[in-house]
Amino acid sequence: MKMIEKTLKEAANNDRVRCGTKDVIRALKGSDLILISRSLDSATRRTVEEQALSMGIKIYQYEGNSMQLGKFCGKPFRTSIVSIKSEQT
Repeated sequence: MKMIEKTLKEAANNDRVRCGTKDVIRALKGSDLILISRSLDSATRRTVEEQALSMGIKIYQYEGNSMQLGKFCGKPFRTSIVSIKSEQT
């Protein structure tokens, strides 16, 4: 978990993080990793997981809630899902 949080903070500092369902779905192409908090509803989770798996994107089930995930992204709001973009894009 510490390594994921470190990676997430580093990506957020380099503007490679997209937060929220709409932004994550739009940013799937070029993403390396999707983090899903336990707060994300099951229908949205299934949709994102299907698309991410078809594109070969890794998915990580973040054990914290949406408040904690938002905090680690450096955002002052809740976020249930986050994508980390690759450095090349």
